[in-house]
Amino acid sequence: MSELMSRLTVYLLYVMSSVPFVVWAARSACAGTVASEAEKPWPGVSRSIFCVILPLLLIFLYAWNASIGERAPLQFLLLPPAIGSMAGYGIGFVIGKRTKH
Repeated sequence: MSELMSRLTVYLLYVMSSVPFVVWAARSACAGTVASEAEKPWPGVSRSIFCVILPLLLIFLYAWNASIGERAPLQFLLLPPAIGSMAGYGIGFVIGKRTKH
């Protein structure tokens, strides 16, 4: 039971640390989508790079270096911002697209 509670606590803290990044990316992507004057609105190039491409690079970096084991615990701290940014980007894009139409 102690093992289960320990794992649940870690995952709960992991999710809680992602929340600010989800909110920031969602607000940013929503504002960009609403402000877009394109026929098919989208958040824009810079928001896509900062909220999707760079977080994906961080995740791939973690996966590539996880086998080394030496820096994996420190790089694990990069995952909540990366996953939160990508999730927020998707949420903000959907909300912005619905608001625009």
